[in-house]
Amino acid sequence: MIKAFGQAHDIKTVWDLWGEMVKHGVQPTAITLGCMVEALVANNRTVPAWELVQQMRKEESTRELVNTVIYSTILKGFANAQETDKVMSLYEEMKANDIQPNNITYNTILNAFAQGGGMDRVPALLEDMKKAVPPAEPDLVTFSTIIKGYCNKGQLDRALQVVEDMRSEGKLTPDEVMYNSLLDGCAREQRPNDAMKLLGDMRKAGVAPSNYTLSMLVKLMGRCRRLNQAFSLIDELSQEYGLKVNIQVYTCLIQACFNGRQAAKAIALHDQIIAEGLVPDQMTYSVLVRGSLKAGLVEKAVYLTRCAYGLGIAKFKGPLPGIKDIDEVVHALGGSQSVAAKKLLDEISEAQATAPRRQAKGSGKGRGSTPPWRRS
Repeated sequence: MIKAFGQAHDIKTVWDLWGEMVKHGVQPTAITLGCMVEALVANNRTVPAWELVQQMRKEESTRELVNTVIYSTILKGFANAQETDKVMSLYEEMKANDIQPNNITYNTILNAFAQGGGMDRVPALLEDMKKAVPPAEPDLVTFSTIIKGYCNKGQLDRALQVVEDMRSEGKLTPDEVMYNSLLDGCAREQRPNDAMKLLGDMRKAGVAPSNYTLSMLVKLMGRCRRLNQAFSLIDELSQEYGLKVNIQVYTCLIQACFNGRQAAKAIALHDQIIAEGLVPDQMTYSVLVRGSLKAGLVEKAVYLTRCAYGLGIAKFKGPLPGIKDIDEVVHALGGSQSVAAKKLLDEISEAQATAPRRQAKGSGKGRGSTPPWRRS
């Protein structure tokens, strides 16, 4: 029941159940406590979960219920909240109470370092893993987390060194997730040569790239003004690995075109996307419209805005994607009182009003909403 109400985000009932259990003298088990802690952490109540565990530790009858799994759950909550100091405090508490961390525990702490800062603490934690009894052997998740942390911090060289050290041990080989983190690091630091070497390593190791891999490569080539290479990589890798390029990759490619001052190519990609049967999302249209406006192509921006609301060649069965900031288009048309802007807003308002009915016909769901520019 505690688990069920926790999944339903009903924390009041979770606490009521716990209080009722205590009132009736029902002794909790490690599973009961685990469900309670998980319910609290999953609903962003990590501090109360920690306080409950400390209370259970104080009482002799429940002290043994507090185990590694329960501590790891609380660690995960603090890690997700990027509260590195609390993660370390809890880790020190575990050691003081002779509760042996396992690989999940260590990987959770490393993830906290990667997300919230603290990569300088990684070497000391790896030493703790070696000194543990029995020693905790770093696994692929361990190395992937460390690499991602270094890449996020702009320390690609350290991340690459971790890969070399892992390879030299001969126990583990990089997987797609690890390669994608490294490629993201290359994109952040605009290092295309290192990215191409990594891509070569992937091929040699038989690790197939995904659309996410393509996104990283296209993003990098766009930042480095290597637009032709971005197009070539998409054609080459999609054919070699049978990949159907998704909308996220195309969105990155569109942004790369605008960055390279190739607005015509970016806009032409929209029609190509539609022809391939893909459905552009809000991000795609926002990138297209904003890029067109920056290039001074107001008419194209209006055309693409209309498409985003189902008024062009793109047809949508469900909700209309729209764009993030219609005000930019309105401003380019001379303001909300201009004839052109009023006409566009009226067309969009009508499209928004009829879109739910089109959705309801297919799925029986969907309700209309007042467009933001029509709200008082």
